[in-house]
Amino acid sequence: MESHDTIAVVLVDTIGVIQYWSRGASALFGHPDSAGHTLDVIVPEDYRAAHWAGFRKAMETGIAEAAGGRFNIPIICADGEVRSFPGTFSLLCDGHGRAVGGVGTWTERRGDEQPFTAIAEPAP
Repeated sequence: MESHDTIAVVLVDTIGVIQYWSRGASALFGHPDSAGHTLDVIVPEDYRAAHWAGFRKAMETGIAEAAGGRFNIPIICADGEVRSFPGTFSLLCDGHGRAVGGVGTWTERRGDEQPFTAIAEPAP
C-alpha cells in the first residue's frame, strides 16, 4: 500500500458506540472524531433498521454473516451525501467466542462503487 492511501478505522463496543475513530475516518467521511457517538453517525437512515438488527444478532451470538467480506459499504458523509466506500468489518470476540465489539475499515473511493456490491480482486 502506498503511504498516501487513506484508511478509515472505526472500532465499536457491543452496543454500537464508537470507541475509536481514526484520522482517516475523518478524512474519508468528513465527520470530526466521532468517538462516543453511535454508528448512526455513518449508517444511512435507509439502512439503519437492518444494520441494527444484524448488529444486535452478531453481538448476541458472536457470529456475523458478512464479517470479513469486502464490500462497498454505504456511509453518510458529513455533507449529508451517502457514498459507498470499499470496506470490511470484523466481529471482535473474546477467548470464549463472546462478542466484545466490532471494527470496520474503509479505503478511498474510485467513484464507481455501488452499495453492498462485492469488491472484485484486482487483475494480476
